[in-house]
Amino acid sequence: MQPLPLKSPSGVSIIPVAVEHATALASLVQSNIEHLQVYLPAVADLYSVETALEHLCRAVECASKGETFEWHLFVEGVLCGSVRIKDIDRSDRKAKIGYFIGHQFAGRGIASSAVSTVLEFCFGSLKLNRIELRCASENVRSRRVAERLGFLHEGTLRQGECLNGVFVDQNIYGLLTKDFEASRHYPMFW
Repeated sequence: MQPLPLKSPSGVSIIPVAVEHATALASLVQSNIEHLQVYLPAVADLYSVETALEHLCRAVECASKGETFEWHLFVEGVLCGSVRIKDIDRSDRKAKIGYFIGHQFAGRGIASSAVSTVLEFCFGSLKLNRIELRCASENVRSRRVAERLGFLHEGTLRQGECLNGVFVDQNIYGLLTKDFEASRHYPMFW
């Protein structure tokens, strides 16, 4: 199954990554490089059109095999972030989710709205039962998105991630189908 274009209720266009996005992706990374270097150094490496293009080619290939699905987030035609589903395990019906949003778009509910829409795809079309989210314990904004969407904090991996040569604690969050379905009965506030 290929990732589908999605649209969030708030109007975020959630488009499967394509090689045509390379210039826009490199530009977004360049304008957010300082923040990305702190929490997502691998994404920060996509600052040139060439490296962005290489990444997008790999992402498209992985999607064709059903290994990883990645979407770019567009608001009014402008690329503002990304959501990725990886480590898809169809037998145990679980996967991991990650996301980033450009600092100039933060605080507008774009990440929460887009991730919620991708979760609908995961629990619906992909028929997954569990989505795991990991983030550095110091990444307050990412933790807030997880908690706002109903993810439960399941623990902390002490020094679970090496960021820029420094080991940092990593929070683990989990969301089950039943949790997601229950949260849909209550309005979410972005």
